[in-house]
Amino acid sequence: MLTLRQLAAAAIVPAFFVAGTFFAFSEPEAAAEPDAGTPTETAPDERGEPAAAEPADSPGAPAEAKPEKAGIPLTYTRLSIGKDGVIRYENADLNFENLGIHADELAYDANAQAARASGSVSIDMDAMRVVTDSVDYDQKTGSVSAKNVRGGADFFFFKGEEISAGTGGDATAVAIRDSEAYVGEPHWSSVSFGAGRIDYDSEEDWLHLGPSIFRVAGVPVLPLPPLSVPRIERPPVRIWANSGESSTPGFYLRTTTHLTIWDDYEPGLLLDFYERSGPLVGPALAYDTRGGNADSARWMFGDFQAGYINDTANREPDIYRNEIGGRRGFIEWTHKQEIDGLEISAAIHRWSDSEVTRHFRPDVYDANRNPDSHFEFVLPGDNYYVSALTRVHLNDYQSTQQRLPEIRFDLVPTEILNTGVRQRFSASYACLVEEDSDQYHLRRTNKDDRLESSRADFYYGLDAPIAFGDFATFTPVAGVRSTFYGNAVPDADDNYWRTVGQIGFDLQFCFSGTNGYRNETWGIDGLRHVCRPVFRYRYMPGVASQSSRIPEIDRDIYRDAPTILDLGDNRAVDTLYDEHIFRIGLENLFQTRDKSYGSKDLAEFNVYQDIRKTDRPVDDDTLSDNFAELVLKPASWVNFSLTHRMDVSDFSSKSIRASVRFTDGDVWGVTLSGRFLANDDLAYYGCDTHARQYTVRVDWRLNSYYQFYGDWRFDDEKNIFTDQYYGLRQRLGNSWNIEYYVRYRQDAGDESDFSFGVSLSLFAY
Repeated sequence: MLTLRQLAAAAIVPAFFVAGTFFAFSEPEAAAEPDAGTPTETAPDERGEPAAAEPADSPGAPAEAKPEKAGIPLTYTRLSIGKDGVIRYENADLNFENLGIHADELAYDANAQAARASGSVSIDMDAMRVVTDSVDYDQKTGSVSAKNVRGGADFFFFKGEEISAGTGGDATAVAIRDSEAYVGEPHWSSVSFGAGRIDYDSEEDWLHLGPSIFRVAGVPVLPLPPLSVPRIERPPVRIWANSGESSTPGFYLRTTTHLTIWDDYEPGLLLDFYERSGPLVGPALAYDTRGGNADSARWMFGDFQAGYINDTANREPDIYRNEIGGRRGFIEWTHKQEIDGLEISAAIHRWSDSEVTRHFRPDVYDANRNPDSHFEFVLPGDNYYVSALTRVHLNDYQSTQQRLPEIRFDLVPTEILNTGVRQRFSASYACLVEEDSDQYHLRRTNKDDRLESSRADFYYGLDAPIAFGDFATFTPVAGVRSTFYGNAVPDADDNYWRTVGQIGFDLQFCFSGTNGYRNETWGIDGLRHVCRPVFRYRYMPGVASQSSRIPEIDRDIYRDAPTILDLGDNRAVDTLYDEHIFRIGLENLFQTRDKSYGSKDLAEFNVYQDIRKTDRPVDDDTLSDNFAELVLKPASWVNFSLTHRMDVSDFSSKSIRASVRFTDGDVWGVTLSGRFLANDDLAYYGCDTHARQYTVRVDWRLNSYYQFYGDWRFDDEKNIFTDQYYGLRQRLGNSWNIEYYVRYRQDAGDESDFSFGVSLSLFAY
């Protein structure tokens, strides 16, 4: 990033010092004037640099004006020497390695030891440009002054009536008088600071502003006293604002402002106003210490924001029919860190009630509707991981399996003494707590609405992959899992051990074939089909007889994917079942040549079916549900995905997720998606059992300034559009991003049927 010093001192002072030195020691010979408009040719000197062409002798020129040729990279269209001895170059260009100066006229007065550039003067240095009407350089004092100056680079631009540098013998002091400094390129909508004088001292590396006025879109907003601030390389503030109207808060104005004057930390403030609810205020902090070097041994980044409001509006009960109090607030914090190999992650999501972010910060609610708070430490080794996880219950309305904490050691599959046999091992100890909540009224086996469990869990497994060339791989598997419960039920003071074993195998075949099919429209250059028949078997007996005394905290959950087969991978430790499973799968991959990446995937189709004997409380048929996955990516502009769960007893669909997206580069994109659910077994898990919903999302860049986007959700069971969202993004100059939106909802509970708003954010470069 270029600084004010680079914009002024590093450009104007060195540039005209070089130019002035050149004029002082390289005055040309007396020359006959070349024809106007005929460029003077240049040729390389002995260093390989272009040298100024030597003009022919000019009768009447002073004899002493005959310098030796110098390798100065100067070109011009006309040269003249006045009677006063002033040398003038017209349409002059002076170009160095990373510095270029152009002027309609360059003049040097040897007697006064002064140089002047006039006309259309521009100075280019790296990515920065300064333009002015004229520049004067005094070789005796080393000072430079210019009139009507404009310049800038990246995010910082300025203009001033006069700029001076090197006055008083200090070549590092730069002063701009009657100046205006812009955040982003100058535009009527820009954020700017108007000051009578701006001084920069490179020794202090600080900017000193006289009395100034903060302006937005040219409108004075705030007078500022004299300020001294450190040099910055990005906009000093990051602003987001959102205003609109909705039935719950009425008219509202939401703002988030961060100060960006420090490299690693951006403190900020949330300040909102709601017509019916009152003001909301809270702190914010964004931080990132990586500094562009993600390979550093110590770094961290994260984001924190919190808000509090004394809600004076009339409040409806929340989705769980609980009354909502007046004192409402939220805390949101996400954190990632590494300290010499130790990886730390944390997330805190504390909401006073289930609706607080939905009412006051819907962007937070939409990003995380089921918040989970935890701290985790992971220390990786060469072939193992040591970790500690704490998961806490911060929201009373929410169901959380707390870990206070859980400490684990995991040995990844590792070969034993070059025998071809691999071992894996895991050990963990956890203090588990779960309380009943409004979210799920869970099955209880004790007298209170609270389950506690101190659990030590161990697993040791062996496998031995045997490869039959590239054709097949056979892997026998054996393992044992032993779990100790310090709070067994029905008597929570009892201890209980449960030990479960498994035996089985994994068998995978691999077939492939190629075809020379070509299609230029779809970008297909040959086809390769990889087919992998998969057979997996597991036998885990004697679990059911031990399950009645175990507190069921880590339970089985509903999935749109095949059940986890291996005993060592199953995280539902407290709800293991007798299993005798044989899984058959067929995995297919279609690829073609790719000019950039070697090959690319065109299609993938996988199907899995379990034949089993199990004592699961639901879904215990001999033939499990059939699971199918399909992904199609025939071209860069289309992507289709489908997952399907089918009941093979009557070939009815239990769940379908489908999505297809069409794009035209970054011009437009359309996404169609659907969700179908018809599974009565979900009642066991406390979930909705039926749903048929469809979504359409569109984004269309109209031009470089405007982009339209929309989102429509249709509920087929209710036969209504539950949500319609229309928005328009506008880029205003190079300073602001504005979003206008209108939203219409049906069957939205206490939410407004109709709402609209405007969001405003300042670009940060």
